Amino acid sequence: MKHASDSTEQQDVESYLLECLANKLCLNFSGSGCLPIELGVKPDAVDLANKTVVEVYARVGELKGAQLHKVKGDILKLVLIDTKLGGGWNKILCFTSDEAAKYVQGQSWVAEAARTFGIKIVVINLPKDLQQQIKSAQKRQRMVNAE
Repeated sequence: MKHASDSTEQQDVESYLLECLANKLCLNFSGSGCLPIELGVKPDAVDLANKTVVEVYARVGELKGAQLHKVKGDILKLVLIDTKLGGGWNKILCFTSDEAAKYVQGQSWVAEAARTFGIKIVVINLPKDLQQQIKSAQKRQRMVNAE
C-alpha cells in the first residue's frame, strides 16, 4: 500500500504534461531542468535554446491551501530565473485543468502578477484515465488536522 503522501502519480502526469507541452510548442526540454547558472532553484523544465522555463501542476480541480502558495512561489521562481538570465525568457505555468488554472487567470492579484510578469498559462486536459489516476492520488493524499 502506498504512503498517503506518495506523489508518484503526479510525477508521472507531470512527465506526460511536459511531453505534451514540448510537442505543442516545439520545445526540447533537458531531462534535468538545469539552468546555466546556480540560482538555488530548479524549474520543472528548461529549454535553453528556446529560452523557455516551465512549472507544471498535476492537479484536477481547484487549488487549495498550500497549493495556492506554491503557485505564488513558482511565479517568483520564474521571474527570478528570467531576470538573472538576462530577460527575454518564455515563462510558462502548465496546469491539468481550467479549475486549477483559474487562480492565475481571474481577477486576483496573483493573476495580475502573472500577467504583469509575462507568465503564460497553459492548460493541457488529461485523458480520462490520467484524470482518474490524479483524483485517486488526491483523495489518498487529502490532509486533515489531527484532533
